[in-house]
Amino acid sequence: MKKKLWVLAAALLACLVVLCACDTKGNPLPQGMEESAVLDQGRSVMELLNQGDWQAVYDQMRSDAKETTSPEGIESYMNSAVEKAGTFEKEEEGMATGQKLDSGEEYATAVFYCKHSEKDVVYRIAFDTDMVLIGLEIKTK
Repeated sequence: MKKKLWVLAAALLACLVVLCACDTKGNPLPQGMEESAVLDQGRSVMELLNQGDWQAVYDQMRSDAKETTSPEGIESYMNSAVEKAGTFEKEEEGMATGQKLDSGEEYATAVFYCKHSEKDVVYRIAFDTDMVLIGLEIKTK
């Protein structure tokens, strides 16, 4: 019996160490960017995506991002990303994190964990330091 308790205690300790090591915060945002502004702008884009306003999302994109997509491309991407997830229900958690491109350009990403009717979805919506939309990633969990 003591051996079983020892194994259980060791397993619980290992789980605790792993959980403590996991930090849900991301990298710091680029200097001058505020988390609340990144999250608010990200939510705005996420709402447009879920309303199907592809043109409005496209219009918010930086010119170099526009060169690689179109409103129809955004529609196709969104439809394929959430086709098995069902309809958007609610945001469950959100955070903003800083990132850096290979070129050295810093940017911020608003990350939202959302409940859809069939599956959960993660939205990653990236903005340059001027708060212009530079990219999207939508995946089911």
